[in-house]
Amino acid sequence: MYLRKLTFRENEGKKIEWLIDHVDLGKINLIVGQNSSGKTRTLNALTDLVDLLTGSTFVPKTNGRYEVLFMKDEKDVLLECEYDDGIIKKECLTWKGEKVLERGEDGTGWIIYMGAKDKITLNFGISVNQLACFAKRDKFQHPFLEHIYEWGVDMRRFNFSGNMGKNSYALKSIYGEDEINFRDTNASLVPVLYTAMDQHENFRETIISDMNEIGYHLEDLGIVQFSERSHQPGQDRFAVYTTEKGLEKKVLQHDMSQGMFRAFSVLVRFNRYVLKEKTACIIIDDIGEGLDFSRAKSLVKLLIEKAESSGVQLIMSTNDSFIMNEVDIENWAVLHRDGNKISLYNYENSKEIFEDFKFTGLNNFDFYASEFFKSGFSDKSE
Repeated sequence: MYLRKLTFRENEGKKIEWLIDHVDLGKINLIVGQNSSGKTRTLNALTDLVDLLTGSTFVPKTNGRYEVLFMKDEKDVLLECEYDDGIIKKECLTWKGEKVLERGEDGTGWIIYMGAKDKITLNFGISVNQLACFAKRDKFQHPFLEHIYEWGVDMRRFNFSGNMGKNSYALKSIYGEDEINFRDTNASLVPVLYTAMDQHENFRETIISDMNEIGYHLEDLGIVQFSERSHQPGQDRFAVYTTEKGLEKKVLQHDMSQGMFRAFSVLVRFNRYVLKEKTACIIIDDIGEGLDFSRAKSLVKLLIEKAESSGVQLIMSTNDSFIMNEVDIENWAVLHRDGNKISLYNYENSKEIFEDFKFTGLNNFDFYASEFFKSGFSDKSE
C-alpha cells in the first residue's frame, strides 16, 4: 500500500487557516519549493496523520480535516476524517470501492466484520479522541485496518539536516528487535546496525559498497565500546565506527563529519528497511544537506535506484539546485504557496507542461526558478 494523494485543511474559517490541496504523489518524489512554500508543513501534516493512525497521540486541540487516498493492490483506499478541539467529528473509510467504516462525533459508528463467511455490519462505540481505524484494529475481524496501521508503523521520516543519531550512543551492543523503536530516526544507530548485521549475512558489505559508491572509501564498519574521562566507571558506551582505506584507525561516530554520518545513518536504516521487504513510505527532508555536490548527487541517485527496485515509496525534499538538476522532473513534486493555500504540481496532474519543458533545452532548476511548472508556454505566448 502506498500514498497517492493528500489533502489537509487546518483551522478552517479562521485567519490562521491552511490548506494543503490535493498533493499527488508517485513512487519516487522530489519535493521542491521556495522557503516558506510549505514543504515542512506538508511533511508535518503527513507525520501527524501517521501518529493518529498508529495511536501515538490523541487528537490535536485544533481544527483539521484529512482526505487521504492510498493505493492497495491497484485499487483505491480513501480515508476521510475531521476533528475539532480534541474530538473526532467524522471518520469514513472506503476500501477498494466499498465503504467499510463510518463514525460520528459521539464515538458511535459501524464497521464491516470479515471474520465470518459473509460480511456483517457491526455497531460500535469508542473514545471520541481516537480514530476508529486504530481503536477497532483486529487482523481477523477487520483486516483492512491492519494494512493501514502497518503502513503508519512502517513509515520513516529522516531529517537530513539534523544529527541523525550522531550524538546518541548505546549502553550495550546486543539488541532484540522488540527493544528498538525503529521510528525514532534520531536515536542511536547501534541497535539498528546490530540487528541488521545479525539478520542479514552480507549487510556489512552492502553498506561498505554503498558508501564507496557515494565517495567514502570504507574498508570496515561495526560497533565498538568506548569510554571518556568524564564518565564514571561502568558507564562505558557503544558507538558505530568506520575504517577508511589507508587508515588503520577506527573512526567513531562522533569523529565522523556530519555529512558522512548522515549518509551512513540513512543507508544503514534504508538498506535494513529494503531487506525486510517493507512496502511503506520513507521521507527524507533536506536530502543531501551537509554533503558536497558530488556526494549529494550520488546519494540521491543511489536511494532512487534502491526505491525503484523495492517496495519503498520515496519522498525527498530539497532546495539544492544541483540535486534538482540530477533528478528527472517526472519525479518532481513542485510546491507552490498562494496565501494560505499550498498546491502541488507534478507529472501526474500537469503532464503536458512537464513534457513541454523537455523541449526548452533548459536545466531542471530553470523549470522551478522560472515557474514554468505553473503555466508552461502560456505566459510566453501572452
